[in-house]
Amino acid sequence: MPSGGARLSIDLSCSAIAATVSQHGTRVPILIDGRLTMPLGVAIGPAGQLYVGLDATAARSLPADHRFVDNPTGLLGMPVDASASAQPDPVDLLAAVLRHIGHYAAHQVGQPAAELTVTIPPAWGPRRRGHVTEATTRAGLPSPALVTAPAALAAYTAALGLTSPEGSCVLVCQADRHPATLTVLQTVDDGYRELATRQLDGVPDLDHLITHRVVYTATDDNDPLRTAITHPAEDTAASRLALLESVRTARHLLAEQERAPILLPAPRQPAVITRDDITAAAQPLLDQLPGAVRDLLDAADIDRGHLAVVVLRPADALPALTDQLTDATGVTPTLVEHPHALADGALTLTATHQPGMPAGAARLPRVRLRISDLTGALLIGASSLTLLLQAVLTADITTVDSWVVGARTSLPQLGTAGALAMLTAFAVAHLAPTTWLAGTSTASTPEPTTGSLIRRGYLTAAVGGAIAATLYGLATGTAVGFDYSPYLRWTLGAALPLAACAALIAATAPRIPADALPTWLALTRPAITCALIAAAGIFLMRAALTLTTPIQTNATAGIAGSLGAALLGAATALTASSGRLIRAITAPGLAIGYALVFSYNTSSALIVGYLVALTWWGTQLTAHTLRLAFPTVGTALRRLVDRPNS
Repeated sequence: MPSGGARLSIDLSCSAIAATVSQHGTRVPILIDGRLTMPLGVAIGPAGQLYVGLDATAARSLPADHRFVDNPTGLLGMPVDASASAQPDPVDLLAAVLRHIGHYAAHQVGQPAAELTVTIPPAWGPRRRGHVTEATTRAGLPSPALVTAPAALAAYTAALGLTSPEGSCVLVCQADRHPATLTVLQTVDDGYRELATRQLDGVPDLDHLITHRVVYTATDDNDPLRTAITHPAEDTAASRLALLESVRTARHLLAEQERAPILLPAPRQPAVITRDDITAAAQPLLDQLPGAVRDLLDAADIDRGHLAVVVLRPADALPALTDQLTDATGVTPTLVEHPHALADGALTLTATHQPGMPAGAARLPRVRLRISDLTGALLIGASSLTLLLQAVLTADITTVDSWVVGARTSLPQLGTAGALAMLTAFAVAHLAPTTWLAGTSTASTPEPTTGSLIRRGYLTAAVGGAIAATLYGLATGTAVGFDYSPYLRWTLGAALPLAACAALIAATAPRIPADALPTWLALTRPAITCALIAAAGIFLMRAALTLTTPIQTNATAGIAGSLGAALLGAATALTASSGRLIRAITAPGLAIGYALVFSYNTSSALIVGYLVALTWWGTQLTAHTLRLAFPTVGTALRRLVDRPNS
């Protein structure tokens, strides 16, 4: 069975980017900006801002101070010109493109990608492959598995039922982009092995060939458009790009109809072309194909009889290419025109039909720790200390002859302070698997796995939170000068259930499948807002009770106390429930109920209710972790429970 995490596949080998996600065994094509494929172009603003997914038509409407890069992948591996000013970093451009695609993929399937596959041209070596890996890291995506485009196309046809015996060969022709590429693959037990590849570099781009033919057919000898096409100049670049874009549009139309118009620069009349015109313009490509196939087979050291399958990624409106390839190979090509064929085929090659690796062996992408990441933990910690200080400073201390014989304060409030100290430790532990403090890892100090970080973080949280709660109880007894035993029972007693949950999470979470980690990490983040609301409510309740007694009342204090009780009720409901509908119903109801029943005698019970809800949150999180870590045990238990009813 395939793993249940989201596996993203991105095709960078074609003239437009396509992306597919495999989730729970289902392939989902990703819509990027509402399109099945996204142009490669990137616009660079004057301040360095990047706009991705632009084609040549959209680039013409850019302001003059914007720079347009039509294909960032074409810049990978090129030497950097030190004399060029503000030369864009192609890795940064590609990272922006990948980040954009990853955002849409995560939004469409509801979770970030746990695995990444990238399809690349067969000619890319270690330098450009390294650039792709670096770009995915900058984009915050997992480390990619790289698949060459011919292997992805062969795998796609194999998934459709076109089989080739092990040891036989597959010839793949990619004519949909410039330069056209021919590759011979040999089928092996774990996929395909590349034997030889060749690019038809001596042939101009098909769009340029068609443009040249149309211009020389539709204009006379003195037309300056001929000179603009033959000898491009900077002042004619806009009209030349517009004409090329019109040719591309006409080729797409000819795939479905017999004739298509090409708009020539005014005041010239539009030209009308047919598929025969495309064939005539592409004659240099067609003439070179037989010799290229013959040289390729020689380079691969095979004969035509070794070819079991020929796969063709065709050019638009050029059916003659199929016939030419059939004559050259002796095998009728299988046409693959689906825009997501390469992304799907790459997923087939990289699919793992075994359970995914556990968190103990995985490494999630990590980011440098910032102050903003600690804000939530700092706020919960500050709330915990505030409740502790309020309980101590408002304690009613009874003395006889300078001896403290009694001290009355809100013991449940002290328990909440201890529980919030434990929750602060949870918030810090949540950051451990995804952030780091020091520099990059080295061979002598390798980066720890995500499972190791989870274990260390939550074990430290269990111990550190329990110690903090213990210190709270001892500090309270010391501050009021009375026996610390009742205070310690409350502070430590409220924190110990959460500490036990943290210890269980530390022991079992490294067994969670790596593809389930992103979703699990999102669930483990403490509800900071709920904790702050609860702390504010308890603070207001205690403040109101210190201004009133069962005999004397204070109207302002009563309103403040009721408001605090309402806040505590809402926080209790939000902490104990997770569904939006349940929260929308229970939060207002519990807030009103707490406000109505709040009094000197019921305040402790209301606070205990919140402590129960907080313990329930920790218990649910631990149970979910155990279900992910031991799925077979959960299934067995459900079967055992259901057996008496069957």
